Amino acid sequence: MTINITVYDFWDLRKAANPEPIIDSIHQEDYLCRYPKELGSGYYRWIPLREGILIEILETYLPQSIRWITHPHHQNSLEFGFILAGSGQDCDGQPKKSGEDYIFGGVYPQSNNNVDGAGNLSWVSLIIKPETLRTLIESYGEPLPQDLEKAIAGVPEYFNLRPSLITPAKQIALQQIVHCPYQGLTRKMYLESKALELVSLKLADQVAAPTEKLLRLQEIDRIHHARDILLRNIGNPPSLIDLARQVGINEYTLKRGFRQIFGTTVFGFLHSYRMEQARQLMLSGQIKIEQIAQIVGYANRSHFATAFKKKYGVNPKVYQMQKNI
Repeated sequence: MTINITVYDFWDLRKAANPEPIIDSIHQEDYLCRYPKELGSGYYRWIPLREGILIEILETYLPQSIRWITHPHHQNSLEFGFILAGSGQDCDGQPKKSGEDYIFGGVYPQSNNNVDGAGNLSWVSLIIKPETLRTLIESYGEPLPQDLEKAIAGVPEYFNLRPSLITPAKQIALQQIVHCPYQGLTRKMYLESKALELVSLKLADQVAAPTEKLLRLQEIDRIHHARDILLRNIGNPPSLIDLARQVGINEYTLKRGFRQIFGTTVFGFLHSYRMEQARQLMLSGQIKIEQIAQIVGYANRSHFATAFKKKYGVNPKVYQMQKNI
């Protein structure tokens, strides 16, 4: 079953779900927005960088497909979008697939072709003002890419650059954005550097052939399935051989897939997830360190403390006290 909804109705639902701006308690430069419960679960995260550049991270689950009914409207910014999970169609009927990236903007046409498929939907978008992009490119003495000339000049027509695959280099930068380990000014500067890296990689579009064979769409889906299995079993994860067997690929493809999609090893991804879950649990101030260690899969508290300090630079007890003063 597919839900049909206008963009305007969605904005009304989103406003109702977020009557007050939500500022992240850890990263106070970020704004969070709950996804309307009538359509799914999850959130948007908006991270403003320099004037004219914004990072948007969407993590949501859709129990049913959503068909967006759009009316002609002008988007003043260009969007560099990177699909980490999910599929569907753009408003001009072009397919959207996990593992692809794209650039679009301009005047959106009236359409009912824009569809988000049911399931997990995860993307990172860089929202950039055309004049900001022009200044960035020209500051390096480079001519404007021909494909972007009209869009940057503000020509009022829909612009959708043909999608390309998210290469390993892009994937690493994306994961560094999603799992940024810094805070405050350092974080903002780090995220801006990664955003500009993604812009340059997208514009170059990997002119040189990548040295490692890219994953097929079916393999990407199986890697995401493997990730879900890991996250359901963080206390007792399967071995690499068992995990590969469960999702129907070989161990080499499993390891290659995690490097390309998540920018890390299989157990490097699991470790980062455990540490982030532990950090979130500590912020509640309601759970003891020993219990948190067990929840995220550590039988030994000292091993957990060592891993946490290596990740965040401070031991768990000190972190919990600092954040709950």
